[in-house]
Amino acid sequence: MPDHAKPRPAPAPSGAWPENFTGHRRGTNCPMCANDFAADDIGWGLLVRRGEVSNAYLWRSGQVRGYAVVIYAGRHVAEPTELDEGEAAAFWRDVLALGRAVEAFYEPLKMNYLLLGNQIPHAHWHCVPRREAGTDPAPGGPLPFEVLDLGRQDEEQVQADARALRQLLADADGRSGLQR
Repeated sequence: MPDHAKPRPAPAPSGAWPENFTGHRRGTNCPMCANDFAADDIGWGLLVRRGEVSNAYLWRSGQVRGYAVVIYAGRHVAEPTELDEGEAAAFWRDVLALGRAVEAFYEPLKMNYLLLGNQIPHAHWHCVPRREAGTDPAPGGPLPFEVLDLGRQDEEQVQADARALRQLLADADGRSGLQR
């Protein structure tokens, strides 16, 4: 199965925590920890930046162009309170770097930053550009998670956008490529 076709964990039925949630929270068979953080494509998304302690990906799922995710890659961490001060600061710097690039490239009306972990309890930020009324699925309010989870982005567009974001991030970092 091609990397970009890897199945995602099924969402939990309404009113229930996902299957194996407590084990995943402890790091047992965590779907995020199973990612190959050295790869440029983890199936769920395309790598756009290797940060200090996390990787940033342009996500394939959902209905919002520019939806990106920053995943803590140092070890399994379910809550940001499990990070020491230096790790937490580095994680936030990685999120800000991605957010700035998404803002520069997509020019959204507003950015949303979500650190939830209710489906996959591994520290990761959802970075979501919000747009004008008429093009945003929920202007002035929170996005229903289905908008981020259901459907797939156009693969050619995702690939082109990922190249552009990589370049913006490399320029901002003063480096070329994706090395840490």
